[in-house]
Amino acid sequence: MNIVVDKDLQELSCIFDNLENFNLLSLSPEDIKRENIKLTDAIFLRSVTKIDAHLLKDTNVKFVASLTSGEDHIDHAMLEDAAISLSTGKGGNTSAVVEYFFSALSILLIEKKIIPYKSKIGIIGYGRIGKKIKSILDLIEFPNTVYDPYLPECTSSLEDVLDCDLISLHCSYSMNGKYPSHHLLNKSHFNKIEEKKYLINTSRGEVLSDEYFQTKGEKFIFDVWPKENDMDFTLIQKPFIATPHTAGKSISAENNFSRNAIKDFNSFFGQKIELPKSDAIEDLKIDKSIAEEMKVFGIPAALILKIYNIKEDDLSFQKFFESRQVSKSFQDLRISLKRKGFDNYRLSGELNSKSKAIIELLGFRL
Repeated sequence: MNIVVDKDLQELSCIFDNLENFNLLSLSPEDIKRENIKLTDAIFLRSVTKIDAHLLKDTNVKFVASLTSGEDHIDHAMLEDAAISLSTGKGGNTSAVVEYFFSALSILLIEKKIIPYKSKIGIIGYGRIGKKIKSILDLIEFPNTVYDPYLPECTSSLEDVLDCDLISLHCSYSMNGKYPSHHLLNKSHFNKIEEKKYLINTSRGEVLSDEYFQTKGEKFIFDVWPKENDMDFTLIQKPFIATPHTAGKSISAENNFSRNAIKDFNSFFGQKIELPKSDAIEDLKIDKSIAEEMKVFGIPAALILKIYNIKEDDLSFQKFFESRQVSKSFQDLRISLKRKGFDNYRLSGELNSKSKAIIELLGFRL
């Protein structure tokens, strides 16, 4: 069986390379073209590759796995018409993006940019990530509200959310449909948000119009960018915190993507491939100070930042804004910043029942 794997999906390449009956071709994204995959039975890709007729027409491909949570790079109708089976990683990086949000929130709390228990948090998009964030905010008793026009249980309007002190974007990206999210926040919202609100975007860059990227954005925390495969950094101003699409790049998230892709591959082709276990757990001792900190901030902010401080990714990304002459491409930098997730840590120490509940909901092991 002929297999094509994006060269940056190294774990999958190693697995297929060590198995008999599979002819592996590991290609860089720029080389994943129709002429190079004509005789391929299955391909394993990242979001940098468009999955459409331009890639797949007149090929032998029967199975496509996209190891990412977003799906705006996929032509679903074309795949259905061509009877090509699709596997996606939808939901696989939920915990990783939640960790990013609470790392950002920890910074804002410690630096006294928002007030614990008083500043209101607005969530745009009530999918897996939005639901998880809200459940934690509710548990720690932080005021919050959610906007999602597709879900009747979300009764707040977009304006309600934009009145919050901190706004976090977790919506899917779409240019069509009843409620397209392309430039969901546009020039008409910009002045109100830029002057008074903290804004976190971990969804898609194109959810925001150009104004949000052309200003210094002293209150903006951006992980996603417009035209990430071909960005012109001379047109983009660095915001308060800028990270290179790393919110979902935890080891656990990538393991989830790989496991799901192989599971669907096995089901489609009747195979029995197994992935090696790679979720190493690190024990971490905590003391009573963590409970005191959680009384002040609602969350263990110092612990969160010890494990994942998004400002470290911000430092790695700064050179892209300072000069176009960089040693690594955007995608290379992004791949290099893969990290451990909260679930790679098992905490031990004295904690009351509510502290345990918060820590477990954040994703830590006890």
